Amino acid sequence: MKSHPIRRMKEGMLYTLMYAATGIILSALVLILGYILYNGLGKLSIGFIFSSPQEGGIYPMVVTTAYVVITAMAIALPVGIITALYTTEYSRNSPGTRYIRLAIETLAGIPSILYGLFGLMLFSRVLGFGQSIIAGGLTLSIMILPVIIRTTEESLKAIPRSFREGSLALGTTQWQTVYRVVLPSALPGILTASILSIGRVVGEAAPVLLTVGIARNLPRSIFQSGRTLTIHLYYLTKEAIRPDDFEIAFAAAAVLVLFIIVVNTAARYTAAGYKKTMER
Repeated sequence: MKSHPIRRMKEGMLYTLMYAATGIILSALVLILGYILYNGLGKLSIGFIFSSPQEGGIYPMVVTTAYVVITAMAIALPVGIITALYTTEYSRNSPGTRYIRLAIETLAGIPSILYGLFGLMLFSRVLGFGQSIIAGGLTLSIMILPVIIRTTEESLKAIPRSFREGSLALGTTQWQTVYRVVLPSALPGILTASILSIGRVVGEAAPVLLTVGIARNLPRSIFQSGRTLTIHLYYLTKEAIRPDDFEIAFAAAAVLVLFIIVVNTAARYTAAGYKKTMER
């Protein structure tokens, strides 16, 4: 009985620490987002997004960023999902799986600048793509593979084994079980992996600078060079030639923030809606 007050005091301290940590995280998020949006929304407009850099706009950078994201995700997402299915549903804890997981952990720990150097040497020079969107997309696809594989693996492991056993008991093959039961159930986790990967692709600078380039032109295909929004932000704040360069930089940052918010919100609503559909 004497230990109850002490236990309650310890629990109260732990709850206080948790609330304090949560408050610090939320405060940092609100401060960062508020500072960017406060300084950027004044310059932000439809004309700003769809005009050229010569007119003080960012349209070529938006298109380049979209191309890079689509290219990287189109390459990395299928490879990552297939790898996660292999390690989770087929190979289990075989020596090959352990080597694959070691490789994934190693890839996750490599600095982004080394990915940029690798992409510059292999994709830009050896394969002859030069500084182009395809070279940047290939480089970034390798960089985001660990995020996609790990998140998809955890999503697959969270699916009850009874789902698989019930499907196999009905006479389906393992691939039919994976395709019709396991993958649909893991879709929310795959969407989460996609969100995290898109956020990293959009926010990277060093690999993009070395492989995509800094040209302010409007790319017509993925085999041309361009400048993403992050690189544009870097050069605007570094050079700051015109008086309104910092205003343009904050407005471009606001576009990035709003893009991430829209992608996160859309993906979460899609996952929630799909989950409700699956539960009916």
